[in-house]
Amino acid sequence: MSSTRRARIMLITPPYHSGMVESAGSWLPLGLLYVGGALRKAGHEVILYDAMTKFDTLDEVRSTVRRERPDAVFVSCITATYVDGVEVCRVAKEEYPETLTVLGNTHPTFMWKETLEQYPEIDVIVRGEGEATSVELMNAWTASGELQKVRGIAYRDDAAQPVATPPRPFLDDLDTVEPAWELVPWAEYTYRPKPGSTLAVVSSSRGCKQHCSFCSQRLFWKEGWRAVSAQRFVDQLEHLRDSYGVDVVMLADEIPSYDRERWETILDLLIERRLGTSLLLETRVDDILRDAELLPRYRKAGVEHIYVGVESVNQATLDLFKKDLKIEQSKKAIALITVLSLLAVTTLLIVAFFSLARVELASSKTYADGIRARQLSETAVNIAISQ
Repeated sequence: MSSTRRARIMLITPPYHSGMVESAGSWLPLGLLYVGGALRKAGHEVILYDAMTKFDTLDEVRSTVRRERPDAVFVSCITATYVDGVEVCRVAKEEYPETLTVLGNTHPTFMWKETLEQYPEIDVIVRGEGEATSVELMNAWTASGELQKVRGIAYRDDAAQPVATPPRPFLDDLDTVEPAWELVPWAEYTYRPKPGSTLAVVSSSRGCKQHCSFCSQRLFWKEGWRAVSAQRFVDQLEHLRDSYGVDVVMLADEIPSYDRERWETILDLLIERRLGTSLLLETRVDDILRDAELLPRYRKAGVEHIYVGVESVNQATLDLFKKDLKIEQSKKAIALITVLSLLAVTTLLIVAFFSLARVELASSKTYADGIRARQLSETAVNIAISQ
């Protein structure tokens, strides 16, 4: 790396636990693995430490950091894991004050100024897509270069004031990036409904072009959508199966089926290659309705679990959320999914503001009871209350 030196970098998940998601399985940190793949390709030494999956305490995080002696610590956090992510950086700084501490993902991207103002243990925020920015950041830092030349970050200037550099454009070709699968301790990742399974989280696309007002992803990806090619995506699933024994894959995409022609090609390739991999995915209700005649091919391709976000059973609330969805569409989509013995999971998001909360909760219970009355036994309804 010419004027830069090889750094020892730890990628760490915050030791946060919600219970509900973990009851279904252990989910590897795909975003950190993409960053790790880019850093390894650039010549740096990378260590993955998934404290969340290990159920490690903060004291155990401290012991691990002390043992590994990293030059830099990268922590990925959403809003729910933000406080624990900050604590990881605090521990790293207490152990090794010269360690570079970096936060990334949605919450730090949007709240970079407040983060740098409130938490001196955070050195740098990676804003937006992380692969190219993380490599450029580490190359600049190891060469004692000027951080202001690194696009897509926020840091403190010489006057200790938070500043952000210009945003970095998104990657043009997602086929060119590869997660550092070789860092994964695969025995730790399993899908609990399938005892003995090996679970991977894989991305076939990034972004969403919808305008749902409650969702951070539309802002993070600037309401755009890019995709891995169908061939590349299926090649990756085959590689994971053959190299690591992965037999269950959760798609991290917000909407993998957005491009119908590409999605249909993916289904055909999965059927043709007979991978035997179980697929868990999220998509939109209107894509399920659009693909009504394709759904038998979903099943044949290995899709076993489909998550759709109903969000509300009150049309006025859906309109307020800019969901671009009708309640009857959700009912039809869930019925189509369950007819094929696929597991349909839907979330009802109850937002406690104005006078909506009690009305929404009562309506949602009625909706859930209606599903049970229709004996859609393969349907799970999650009710999330946000205050």
